[in-house]
Amino acid sequence: MSAMEPHVMVVPLPIQGHIGPLTSLAHLLAASGISVVFVRSARAHALLQAASNKTALSVFSASSLSFSPDLVNSTSRATIHIEIVADGLPTDPKQWLERDTVRGSFNTIGKGVEELLQKRMVEKQLPKCLILDSFFSSLGQRLAVKFRLPWMAFWASSASVFSLAYHIPELVAKGYVPAKEEGAMDREIDFIPGLSPIAVRDLPKGFDVGLDPQNNSRLLLVCNILENAKQADRILVNSFFELESAVVQSLREAGLHLDMVGPLFMMHSLSSLSSHATAAASLLPEDTSCLTWLDKQQETSVLYVAFGSMSPMEEHTLTDLAHALEASNVNFLWVIRPDCMSGKASLQQLLPKGFMERTQNRGCVVSWAPQLAVLGHRSIGAFLTHCGWNSVLESLSHGVPILGFPQAAEQNTNLRFVVEDWKVGLSLFSEKQQKESCNRSSMCSQAEHTIAEIMRGERGTEARKHALEWKKIAMEACTSGSSLLNLQRVANELITGHLA
Repeated sequence: MSAMEPHVMVVPLPIQGHIGPLTSLAHLLAASGISVVFVRSARAHALLQAASNKTALSVFSASSLSFSPDLVNSTSRATIHIEIVADGLPTDPKQWLERDTVRGSFNTIGKGVEELLQKRMVEKQLPKCLILDSFFSSLGQRLAVKFRLPWMAFWASSASVFSLAYHIPELVAKGYVPAKEEGAMDREIDFIPGLSPIAVRDLPKGFDVGLDPQNNSRLLLVCNILENAKQADRILVNSFFELESAVVQSLREAGLHLDMVGPLFMMHSLSSLSSHATAAASLLPEDTSCLTWLDKQQETSVLYVAFGSMSPMEEHTLTDLAHALEASNVNFLWVIRPDCMSGKASLQQLLPKGFMERTQNRGCVVSWAPQLAVLGHRSIGAFLTHCGWNSVLESLSHGVPILGFPQAAEQNTNLRFVVEDWKVGLSLFSEKQQKESCNRSSMCSQAEHTIAEIMRGERGTEARKHALEWKKIAMEACTSGSSLLNLQRVANELITGHLA
């Protein structure tokens, strides 16, 4: 990369759900002639090596997008240069990390990014712009001031969740948070512009709304993220305008520079770089043998079961889910990560005795799957997911209905929008079961029922119809509509150096 070559620096959060979309964005920018310095943490680097994604670890060129029009009608080639910074995290891919452990790496990564910029300033190779994951928004604002650079915050969740986070001060001022008194979780929040009324219990679990705000470290972190992100020159959101038009419009009217540029995975699936970029972003080795198994199944006959790259699972939950899958008599592809068990029992000990043998003709269990290829397969009938934003967006954009089993962060809120607003799925458990402690037999029976409903019932058929409608809208947004136009404008502004 020459001293005069214009480029941007991209800094993702070192976890799968955040690296993937920003990897896609980096490829799309490079395909438009914008060189990218992609900062990767040491742990992510080690995980990529373990996953045998060797091509993702060096400098490479990107060709122009295959669909027309591309971002800036450019035929030039640009490079993506990988820089690795320390993160203080263990590099053993088998060692599971809690979210709080990942958060503890932010300062170390930030120091590495600052040192990298300092070095590039001496070499007269400062980027034209910084693009940082919104979790690094405090760092982004500080570095933008120090090095006199424009910067963009990347929001890896929905605009609706962004709006809920944006309105935390108002939720506190109006007494919705903390929610300690009896019935407080059932109160409806009906004053957030662009959002339908939402119960306090449906606010992100990551907000910890039962705690006093002044002692709530997670809520304070979210507020800090939003306060700094508001000062960015742009906030890029991995969603599309048509899915969340009312809330996006209200945030723009509030003065926020929100650009909906997703689904970024779909932008990639339409480009000549899609297979390379997908492999480059996977931190776990993908077992592609499941695709051969899917080829042998009937259309929409398989339930895909996967709970993301970080969510742990209680031992009894895995056992109960196995019972429900067996009793429902549906075909299934089940991803069980080796590190997902929160206890120490082995997979063989946790699964019901004889489960694998009894389900061998209609079930396939793998440690990690190529999710986009799976969701795009004709045999997939529904997706049982933790409702991480990437999984929701990928499922909806493939026309696959969702069966939600949220675990943490904003996943419960995503499920609320999936069921109530976008009408593309069901909750694995009833509202009553989610609010109250129910016996395991009841939960297992309910799981069996909803699995059958999403695969063979009327509500499943209706959810699939809506998902296919959203798939068409998402495709239009990426090929000729809102997301493509937004990304074209961002790319042009980066090339010209004039952020409007």
